[in-house]
Amino acid sequence: MKIEIVPASRFSIQELTDLYNQTRVDYLVPMPMSADRLMEYVRDFNVDLSRSCIARESDGQTLGLSMLGMRPGRGWVTRLGVLPGTRRHGVGAMLMDCMLENAEQAGVGEIILEVIQDNAPAYNLFLSKGFEEIGSWLVMRRAPRLVSAEPQGEIEALTREQALEALRAYPHHVTWINAYESMSNAPDVEGMRIQLPNGGRGWIVYRSHKYTLRYSLSHLVLHTEEGDPAEVGLQLLLNLHTQNPRHDTYAENIHTDDPHLVAFGELGYFKNFSRIEMRRKAGAPVNFPAV
Repeated sequence: MKIEIVPASRFSIQELTDLYNQTRVDYLVPMPMSADRLMEYVRDFNVDLSRSCIARESDGQTLGLSMLGMRPGRGWVTRLGVLPGTRRHGVGAMLMDCMLENAEQAGVGEIILEVIQDNAPAYNLFLSKGFEEIGSWLVMRRAPRLVSAEPQGEIEALTREQALEALRAYPHHVTWINAYESMSNAPDVEGMRIQLPNGGRGWIVYRSHKYTLRYSLSHLVLHTEEGDPAEVGLQLLLNLHTQNPRHDTYAENIHTDDPHLVAFGELGYFKNFSRIEMRRKAGAPVNFPAV
């Protein structure tokens, strides 16, 4: 099999969407996309299609893709996928080499990626390319339903600008998915601040979507400024879901040590899957295992 690597910018958004969905049909978590959603993805996460890569055979048959998000000094590898029938031929390794080379040429000093836990082939590939594990994150979901408890606290709705300012001052690490830069690119960012009678206070920032008749909330970031995070988080979520009873909710990339996890559990969130965040510094050694 003769394989060539070409820029993703040579393909239409629909072609990229179709290829991405084909690479995920048997994936641990398929996460299918529409062309509109992929366009949003490219915008929100600063994906550079000219530095993203498509693997194809000499006859033009596409085999896989990988996308590269670019921000000053940092890169983010995402959407790496290979068609099921063409795996174990080194295609994934070639796509990763393309990502590393393009990032290096752009002067990027750090590259980040996320891999679904238990995806051993991908995890081992990334290890072989010099990536190191730096954290574990949960993706949780809550189906639309009414809350039974009465929410407490004084709530202040945040404008988009206020919500982004709170997120920019957030003192803990967040992944590329929920980073200030990503949320700044999105038009649907909202938030609220809470003050409890016992002095507890904090905020939540999130995105609110409406796709036709389907409503959803996503990209939740909670922060407790004073008080017990379990209590502050519970009241923030109670108020959020009281105000948005029809919304399906995805809490994406919540750290496994997040002190608000108890609150998520009490509100009926369940774990969809886990991700491992990995990082590669410029100049990290690369191993080339047999494929």
